Amino acid sequence: MDAELESLAEALGRGIVDGSPDLNALLTDTAHRSVVPSLAPRLTDVSRRFQGNSAAWPLAARDLSEVLRLVRRRDAVVYEELRVIAEAFAEDERARTAPAPRRAPGAATNAVSGGTFNEPVVQAGSITGGVHAYYGQTPHSGLSRVADWPQVGRASAIALGVRRPRRIADERPLPRYVVRDCADALDAQVRAAAREGGLVLVTGEPLSGKSRTLWAALFTNLSATTRILHPAPGTDLRGLTDMLRARGDAECVLWLDDLDGHLGEHGLTAALLAELARLRVPVLATMSDEAYDAHRFGSPAHTRLLSGVDPVELGAEWSPAEVERLAAAAPDDLRLAGAYAHRARHSTPVYLSVGPELLGEWRRARRPNAHPLGHRLVLAAIDLARCGVEEAPADVLRRASDLYGDVAPASSEEFDQALEWASGIRHGTTGMLVPGAEGGTWRAYGSLVEDARDGLPGFGPVPCELWTLAVEAMWREDDPEAMGAVLERARAALGAEEDDDLEALLTLGRIEEKYGDVEVAEGWFRRASDAGSTEAAGRLGGLLVDREDMAAAIPHLEKAAESGNVEAQRLLGIAMSLRSEYWLRTATEGGDAVAAWWLGDLARGDGDQQAAMRWYQKAVERGRTRDVASRIASLYYSWQEYEESERWYRIALSEGDDQAVNDLGLTLEQLGHLEEAGLMFQQSAEQGDATGASNFGLLLEERGKPVEARMWFAKAHELGDYSGAYLLGHSLTLEQRYDEAEGWLHKAQEIGHHKAEAALADLKAAKADHRPDRSAPDAPDTVKE
Repeated sequence: MDAELESLAEALGRGIVDGSPDLNALLTDTAHRSVVPSLAPRLTDVSRRFQGNSAAWPLAARDLSEVLRLVRRRDAVVYEELRVIAEAFAEDERARTAPAPRRAPGAATNAVSGGTFNEPVVQAGSITGGVHAYYGQTPHSGLSRVADWPQVGRASAIALGVRRPRRIADERPLPRYVVRDCADALDAQVRAAAREGGLVLVTGEPLSGKSRTLWAALFTNLSATTRILHPAPGTDLRGLTDMLRARGDAECVLWLDDLDGHLGEHGLTAALLAELARLRVPVLATMSDEAYDAHRFGSPAHTRLLSGVDPVELGAEWSPAEVERLAAAAPDDLRLAGAYAHRARHSTPVYLSVGPELLGEWRRARRPNAHPLGHRLVLAAIDLARCGVEEAPADVLRRASDLYGDVAPASSEEFDQALEWASGIRHGTTGMLVPGAEGGTWRAYGSLVEDARDGLPGFGPVPCELWTLAVEAMWREDDPEAMGAVLERARAALGAEEDDDLEALLTLGRIEEKYGDVEVAEGWFRRASDAGSTEAAGRLGGLLVDREDMAAAIPHLEKAAESGNVEAQRLLGIAMSLRSEYWLRTATEGGDAVAAWWLGDLARGDGDQQAAMRWYQKAVERGRTRDVASRIASLYYSWQEYEESERWYRIALSEGDDQAVNDLGLTLEQLGHLEEAGLMFQQSAEQGDATGASNFGLLLEERGKPVEARMWFAKAHELGDYSGAYLLGHSLTLEQRYDEAEGWLHKAQEIGHHKAEAALADLKAAKADHRPDRSAPDAPDTVKE
C-alpha cells in the first residue's frame, strides 16, 4: 500500500481497537453518506472483529487499507472526510501518549513493587515511602481521564456536533464562519464562564446554527490547550468533579450539545453545575427552543438548573447585517456562495447542513432496489435548473426523467410514487423537490443545484435533449428576458466544446433555429455537417432552401438524402428542380431549343399553362416542333380550343409522333367526327396503346356494339390499361352476367381501380334477384389471363 493509505489505515485501526466511541460514530456517519454501497458494512465488520483487541490493530489496519483504497477510487469526497478524521485522531493519540515529565533527581516518591492492584485494595511485596490509604467510590463508566480529552486547538467541530457540510477538493472541512449578531453577547458569556465557571446556553430552532455558533465562541475565547470533554448523551457525570480535581493546572471545558440529552440525576444537575463553577470549569451547551421551554418551565429539577441561565437565542432567519457578512465571505467559499445565492428560499444553516444529507440520500437512491425513478426526477429538476428553468411543471419533469438511461416510460402510478418520495420532508425542513411558486410546479432544493454546478461526483453534463425541453418549457412570447437567459445558458454550455461534439452542435442548432437566430443556427449546423453529421447536413440544406440559395443547399441535401433522410430527399428534388429551372432559363435565353422545351414542361408541371405555351412556342421557333407539337395540342385541348388542338396533333403525327394518334381521336370526338375518331382509336390500339383500346371500346359501346366493345376492353387489359378490366366488368353487369362480371371487377380491384369496390357492392345487390347466367360466345375468358 502507499504511504498515505498506510498512515490513515494505521490511525483508524488503532482507534477502532481502542474502542473509541467518537471515532466509530464518525466513521459510521461518514460511511452512510458514501456512494460506495459496501463501505458501511465493511467498516462495521472491521469494528466488530477488532474492537477492544489491542493486539489486532495491524490486522485492522490491513483490512482498512483495502477499504480506503476502494473509497479513494470511487468516492473522493468521502475519502477526504476519512482522511481528516484519521489525521485528527492521530493528533489526539500522539498527545495522549506523550511521555509524562520526569521528576527531578532526589525528589520524594512513593513506589509499589511486587504486588497486584485489585480495585481499592493494594497487595504488595514492599512499599517504599510514606503509606497513605485512600477510600473512594467505584469509578463511573463512560468518562475518560482528563489527559485523554482533546485540546480545543486540535478538536473536531464535527465530532462536537457541528453538522458536516459538503466539501469539494481541498476545501476546509468547515466553511468560514459568518459572524452572527449574537456573537458579542455570546463571547462575553463564554469569557465570564471561563473565569468564574457556569453554564453558557445557546437556544434556537432546529438547524439554526447553534452548534456552529457556540463552537466559534469556544474556539475564539478559550485557550487552544483547553481540554474539552464531549460525553455522549446519557453519560454518567457523577465522577466528573473528582477527575477534574486531579487535573492539575489543565484548563477544561464541558461541551454538551443538545443539553436535554444530558439532564437527569446522573447527568448535569444544579449541584454538579455549582461544583464545576467552583472548579472554574465552564459548561457550553446547546438546546432547541422546544426542549428549553419544556425543561425550563416544566420540571422543577431542571428549572433549578436553567433558571439562572440567560440563554443566547439564535434565529433561523438572518438579519440584513448577517446577510451582508455572508455576502462578504461568499467569494472565498463555494458553499457560502451557494448559501448566499439561495438565501431567499433556504436559511443559511439549513442550506449548509441539510444539503449534504440530501445529496448522500439522493446518490444512493439510484440503485435498482432503492428509488431509481425518484433519483431521475430529482436529477431532471437539478439539470433543468442548470439550464435556467428553476421551476417546472410535473409533466415536464416526467418527460425529462425519461432522458436518463435506457428506461421505459413510467406509469402514472409509478411517477406519483416517485414524486411523493422526492418531495417528502426530510430533517423536518425540506424535500429534495420543493413546491414552486406556481401551483403544480417543482424545483430542486438549492444546495443540490449548487452541488451539480460545482462539479461534485454524481453529476454529468446536461443531456442535450434536455436543453430543447428546457427551452420549450420556458418559451413565453411575453417574457423574452427569461427565454433569453435559457438561450444564453445553452449557448455557453453547448457552444463551448473545444471538440466538435455532434450532439451538442445539433442541439444548439435546433434551439437557435426554433427560438433564436436562424443565421446562428446555420453556423452550428455547418460545423456539425463538416464534422460528419448527415442530420445537420439536411437541416443546413433546408435553411439554405428557405432563403432560396439552391446552389449552396444541394451538396448538403445530397449528403443527407444519401443517408436515407426522406425530408432531405424531398427538399433535394425541389432544390434541384429550381436550380435546373435557373440553368434552363439561362440556356433558353442563350438560344437553346431543348432548354425551352424542358422549361415548358416545368412550367406546365407547376400549373402555369400560359408560361408553358410560351416556352413550347420558343422551342418550335428553334426547330423542335416534333418534341413539343403534341404538348401544344394538349394545352389547346385543355382550353377547349379543339380546332387548334386538332391542327397541332396532326402536325405532331406528320412529324412522326405516333403517340399523338389516340389524343387526336379524343379531339375529333369532341368535334363530333366520331367515325374518324374511331379510326384513330383503333389505329392507336393496333399500335399497342392500351388507352386507345379502351377508348375504342367505349366508342363502340356508345354505338350499341357491346360485344365488339368488350373485345377491345379485354385488349386494353392485356396491354396494361387498369381500366380495361373495370370497363369489361361493368359491361357484363349491364347484361346481368354477374359471375363473369364479378371476376373482371375483382381483377380491377386488385389492380387498384378507384370504382371497382363500389361496382362490386352494386353487383352484390343486383344478384339478390339472381337469374342463372346465360353463356355467350362473345364473353372473354374471365379466369385465365
